[in-house]
Amino acid sequence: MNYSESELISEIKKRNLNAYEFLIKEYTRPVYYLGYNILNIGNSKEDIEECVADVFLEVWLKINEFDSGRSNFRTWILILTKYKALTYKRKLNKNHLENIDDYQIEEHDVVEKQMIDRETQEKLLETINSFNRTDKELFIRRYFCNEKISDIMQSLGLSRSAVDNRLLRGRKRIKEVLSYE
Repeated sequence: MNYSESELISEIKKRNLNAYEFLIKEYTRPVYYLGYNILNIGNSKEDIEECVADVFLEVWLKINEFDSGRSNFRTWILILTKYKALTYKRKLNKNHLENIDDYQIEEHDVVEKQMIDRETQEKLLETINSFNRTDKELFIRRYFCNEKISDIMQSLGLSRSAVDNRLLRGRKRIKEVLSYE
């Protein structure tokens, strides 16, 4: 059965499951597309699909909050999608926090092997571990995971100058610690 926008809203308010199925059929494509655009980097297809399913559940649960005088139904659903996807992104990024203790510096060159001994590596890791949580994550993602600064800025919610300053302070601190050998 097909529903007009007003009929669909009315039937969902009445908890009509056929209307809910129609809602999913009609709006999956734009909801998935927006969720994908927000979550596609570093997240699995399952994460995106879970977010989309949660959006439709939220529409079902919050249908009485919809105000046709403020926006149209599609816009309201897409706004819910945006906020749900951003929430997922923050949650998933927090869960992917890397532990510096799991890393060991890989030595590719004989000269590097001679210059960086085990004691220096341990001092380096101790210094990075002494950073505050944000600086530590920033440093690991940039120098151990080789992430782009733009991606780090976006996920941590920092400006370019803030990221650059934090990295500079971290490098200076490491240089100070390593120069006292």
